[in-house]
Amino acid sequence: MNVVAVNGGPRKGKISKTATMLEALLDGCRHAGANTEVINLREKEVRACNGCYTCWTKTPGKCVQDDDMKEILEKYRRADLHILATPLYFWGPTALMKNFIDRSMPLSHPFFLEKDGLLTHPPRDYTPAPKVILSVCGFPELDHFEPLSHWFHFMAGRGLGSIVAEIYRPASEFLPAPPFRQQYEEILAATRQAGIELITRGKVTKETLAVIQQDLMDKAAYIKMGNAYFQGEIDRWEAKRASK
Repeated sequence: MNVVAVNGGPRKGKISKTATMLEALLDGCRHAGANTEVINLREKEVRACNGCYTCWTKTPGKCVQDDDMKEILEKYRRADLHILATPLYFWGPTALMKNFIDRSMPLSHPFFLEKDGLLTHPPRDYTPAPKVILSVCGFPELDHFEPLSHWFHFMAGRGLGSIVAEIYRPASEFLPAPPFRQQYEEILAATRQAGIELITRGKVTKETLAVIQQDLMDKAAYIKMGNAYFQGEIDRWEAKRASK
């Protein structure tokens, strides 16, 4: 199986919880025998869609813009499984991920058809691969992912590929902190297990998701720690400016 993961996170390295979770998931996929590739959008030149419809009319299936999206779409088209990974920004995907979705327009025909009572555009000469949605956020509640989940499911309902798993990790900014080291290891191990299950079962079990989404602390502790951290950062920068 050929797995292509699109990472819409702007951070890199260990500071990126999206990248850390994604690598654990892909490690599990590889362990189960899949071939994997990550497309880090932050490293690519993908200009914004200019809405010219050239990819639908003058050069069907080909975008007028000469950037990295041409190569990305070829890999995306050939994949057996898509993983769309994005941190949660204002209850939605990052601008990097949204821009990627916008630029996938050449993969659709311009013609209209009705699907489940709504009009949509059919895919162009390929069957969209099933999709896994992976996201992290700073807030401790899972409810914050609902708008993102709805957005992806709405697109899936318009024929852009079924969603076979959603992996959401709240309170992700605290994961590397020493008090939560054991839970962090458990969460990453469960994320690897999720990758194995995706390849061998085509889904992620509820038991595995429960470990990934486990609570780190109660809300009162979260508020106390979160506010203390940001106040400390504000004070640190104020002291640095004052010393100049």
